[in-house]
Amino acid sequence: MKTTNLKITGMTCASCVLHIENDLKKLDGVKDAVVNLPLKRGSVTYDENKIDIKNIIAAVKKAGYIAETEDEHQMDHHKKNSSTEDHAAHAQAETKSHIKDRLTKLLISLILSIAILSLGFIFKIERGMEIMMILSLIILLTSGRDFFTRGIPDLFKGRPAMDTLVALGIGAAFLYSSYLTLFTNINEEYFMDVAIITTFILLGRFLEAKAKGKASTAIRKLLELSAKIAHLINKDGQIQDIPADQIKIADSLRVKPGEKIPTDGIITEGNPTIDESMVTGESIPVDKANDDKIIGATLNGNTAFTMKATKIGSDTVLSQIIKMVQDAQMSKAPIQKLVDLVAGYFVWGVILIATITFIGWAIYNGEITSAALIPTVAVLIIACPCALGLATPISIVVGSGKGAQLGILIKKTESLEKAHKITAIAFDKTGTITKGRPEVQEFKLLSSEKQKAYEIALALEKHSEHPLAKSIITYTENLEVNNIEETVKEFKAIVGLGVEGKIKEETYHFGSSKYMDQLKTLNNESNTEIEKMENKGYTVLCLADDKNILAIFGVQDGIKESSKDAIKLLHKRNIKTVMITGDNQKVAEAIAKEVGIDEVHSNITPDKKTEIIIDLQNQGYYVAMVGDGINDSPAIAKADVGIAMGTGTDIAIETGDLVLVKGDLQKAATAIELSRATLRNIKQNLFWAFIYNTIGIPLAAFGFLNPAFSAAAMAVSSVSVVLNALRLKRFKAEY
Repeated sequence: MKTTNLKITGMTCASCVLHIENDLKKLDGVKDAVVNLPLKRGSVTYDENKIDIKNIIAAVKKAGYIAETEDEHQMDHHKKNSSTEDHAAHAQAETKSHIKDRLTKLLISLILSIAILSLGFIFKIERGMEIMMILSLIILLTSGRDFFTRGIPDLFKGRPAMDTLVALGIGAAFLYSSYLTLFTNINEEYFMDVAIITTFILLGRFLEAKAKGKASTAIRKLLELSAKIAHLINKDGQIQDIPADQIKIADSLRVKPGEKIPTDGIITEGNPTIDESMVTGESIPVDKANDDKIIGATLNGNTAFTMKATKIGSDTVLSQIIKMVQDAQMSKAPIQKLVDLVAGYFVWGVILIATITFIGWAIYNGEITSAALIPTVAVLIIACPCALGLATPISIVVGSGKGAQLGILIKKTESLEKAHKITAIAFDKTGTITKGRPEVQEFKLLSSEKQKAYEIALALEKHSEHPLAKSIITYTENLEVNNIEETVKEFKAIVGLGVEGKIKEETYHFGSSKYMDQLKTLNNESNTEIEKMENKGYTVLCLADDKNILAIFGVQDGIKESSKDAIKLLHKRNIKTVMITGDNQKVAEAIAKEVGIDEVHSNITPDKKTEIIIDLQNQGYYVAMVGDGINDSPAIAKADVGIAMGTGTDIAIETGDLVLVKGDLQKAATAIELSRATLRNIKQNLFWAFIYNTIGIPLAAFGFLNPAFSAAAMAVSSVSVVLNALRLKRFKAEY
């Protein structure tokens, strides 16, 4: 079996996805087909011995869409774009072009609709009806053209969708009005209805396009993360700057302080401190030495070093994360398609009723006259799916706006329909439950005076470049300790261990317990205190003179103030809580116990995070993933609902369905409540939309409603749907 990814264009709704998937699955040799509407991508698994990729592409084309393999698509654009950044820019431009096209059509329809309404209600001029007819025709040929080019062919293919209903409704209204205008003296028209219906639906399509446009941004931002330039050490020992995509395996590279590491490799010279939080989730920067592995796109500290490239291109950790995000997004279950599914049957019912109505009245009157045409058009107009089409998107638009007011950014609109189902939430630790920065959590004085210990620690760390130094500086400065850093003499950093310096002729040391062991300053009391702190998951830093340990600092990523309350709220709603972190077991368990989390997974790599999400789903849970880092992106994408912290990386934010703007975990519980309220509102809208049609269509068929009244009733139904959706503005969380 072979799996090939396709670039598919021409899709507009969930029905398009179903049509393509169903057509491909019918082909002999195709095992599976998954199509992703926001990404405009498809993945087909097939037997090469039974079917060729050309036949698969031909089947997509026959269904009314355009497809090409991912390789062909990339090769075509490679001629224009030579760098990763250019590829990312092209993807962004493609999305913006689609949104701009939707906006242009909306604006054309809106401007012409205003003109038509003005002619109908304000300006009474000669040939006004003919002018309204021409303006309506322009709307149909420009902004509304897609309804007919897709809707009518779908009807003849036997699989009508929402476009078919729209085309039949506005088409019937236009043809009937044009007939009255051109061939009768009846002063009756429905050009205003044609314009208003088209504009309303185009507004919904524009909002939908904006939401879809953000789906591929996560991949683009991941591509932008990689380093653009590498410092190659050539055979002569000279440093030469080259594009990072030209690195070869075994190349010797120089990485300067503060730079991104250009690719995966191993250190050959130097002892840098690397910030790997974007990939591993580990909040504490890692000290590295010769032969240690390093990851491309992570950030070097203040020490230059030399490395050897071991992985390049698609084999790097960053590239693998990009692939995982793509795979996770592609494999997501399609959103709820009830309305499109029902519409597929509904349109056949409407066509059947309209046909019976026309034939029935023609037989009753003995001839085909307006008496037969009027009730037939009334059926088609009253059945036009304006209210049905608005029922879901208008509730989501209002719910999304309310979410924004509450600090919850709704990025993927279907998430508001799904979040209420959540039965388990998985959290990253660093930057999600915790603040994402090390802080002094505990201090133990063993000898000397407390104030003196603070002053010495502050003085030594003021000279240090180690990332943990900031936590000591912040802690002691908050205590308004005297700064005596200028008294430090003969300062020296001991790589990977700590620092030392002289103050008033006395030598002091500050660093890890391993450093203290080398200095022979440990004793039973200090060992006991160090063990206590390590059992709490703290990183231990000790202050000592040449003989004794003076004080011990326990450093750990600080817990956010809202985390405990958020977990309590979720437990109140019987939602299982899980922590998935790249941090070590002691730290993870200590944090989980502190905030009350049910289940802990530590030392977890990005791919393993995704596996845990899948395992929870296999257990029957509807899973949300909350995270803030690049390493969380695949799991966020794979979860049924992805929730990103607004204080985190751009990648997590772009991958998530929901974003908690201020990084407040309590808002996760609020998002679930908002989802419940929004879904309830959508069901109410759909109920009234269907009731309206259930009552209105028979009345129109039996001649109790003329087309004008039908159009008015249709407008009232749409307004009622909008007014009901606006009630979501009064939503308040239960806590």
